[in-house]
Amino acid sequence: MVGISQREDGGVPHPQRPIARERRGLRQLSHSEIIPGRRTLVDPRRGPRAALQRQAYAAMVCELKIQYKISIRKWRARMSGVAYELMYSDGRIKRLITAPRPRGPVSAAIFLHEVGHHAVGFRRYAPRCLEEYYVWQWAFREMAARNIPVDHRVLKHYRRSMYHYVRLARREDPHRLPAEVAGFSHWPG
Repeated sequence: MVGISQREDGGVPHPQRPIARERRGLRQLSHSEIIPGRRTLVDPRRGPRAALQRQAYAAMVCELKIQYKISIRKWRARMSGVAYELMYSDGRIKRLITAPRPRGPVSAAIFLHEVGHHAVGFRRYAPRCLEEYYVWQWAFREMAARNIPVDHRVLKHYRRSMYHYVRLARREDPHRLPAEVAGFSHWPG
């Protein structure tokens, strides 16, 4: 049984001796790092910096939900998303997205891309590949403003997405491809 003692400053009680042993790559928390109700072993990859990053992503989600009046229908486990609007007979519009929960640059980019559809507007640009291009540009500006790195994995996802929509546009009308998306005609390596 672990003894509990009150901290001198009147704060949260902490164990007098370590609760758990070290396991593969995990380190034991010191007494000053113990948080009530949390595990005592900490993965070095999920330290204080990761906690701050999770808080920043959660704040971003809350801010964008309020700003663009959107609801999250579902958090996806896969790196894909959907944005859509429901229009009711009484004139109300409900804005929804399904996306991965932002936990890193790629999931944040996909989440921001789906929010971007509501920010830029649906059916504002034709063909659809041009709308996708401008929504990605909006997402990249948001990432830069929030200090989220646009790394090679984000760019790979972007290029593959754009290739898909350009390919669909070429099927419909191969002669009407906008100049902004002409560079996405080949599969990104």
